[in-house]
Amino acid sequence: MEYNQKQLSILEAAEKLFASRGFHATSVRDIAHEADVNIAMISYYFGSKEKLIEAIFLKRIIAWKMTLTETLSNNGRSYIERFDALVETYVARVMGNPCFNLMMIRAQIQEDIAVNELIHENKKEVYEVIKSFINEGQENGVFNGDVDIMMMVVTLVGTTNHIMSTRHHFQRMSNLEHLTDSQLQEYLISHTSNHLKNLFKAILIHEA
Repeated sequence: MEYNQKQLSILEAAEKLFASRGFHATSVRDIAHEADVNIAMISYYFGSKEKLIEAIFLKRIIAWKMTLTETLSNNGRSYIERFDALVETYVARVMGNPCFNLMMIRAQIQEDIAVNELIHENKKEVYEVIKSFINEGQENGVFNGDVDIMMMVVTLVGTTNHIMSTRHHFQRMSNLEHLTDSQLQEYLISHTSNHLKNLFKAILIHEA
């Protein structure tokens, strides 16, 4: 769905507030103030706070699934190159969208939030796409047969989200206080991607 500038402002404001305060602690009035729009405009465009958070997730989820499918179906690259590209793309997306990913973490902890089923279905679909790709690589003799794909996906998501959500602790523990925010962002994307790619190569082809 295409959004106009007012709608995008509302979505961005809501994403920021849901990430920092949580869904239940954020009011429609808070979102209207943050987006600098009339409160009635949120009801007009989205109907309710529940529909608003659903719109945020759908917007992000659809874009990610399209990118994932395009990355893994690029037959001009080897299986390893495509899996490396998956890791790089995922890490960059998470690090580049901290508000959305913090919001997703919060939503999964608070089980009563309406989008939990949407998150669950998305996780299943993404897992099946990755599983199908790895199975294809196994059938073609590229990847090892004994691979716990679920744990690989959990490792990719968990490691990336942990570093994203605790980036300043990671910065201090790694003695990187001299880096600016943009330099830290670049370092985290590169360092996390390289670590995960080496780890997964060891699992998939016994090469690190």
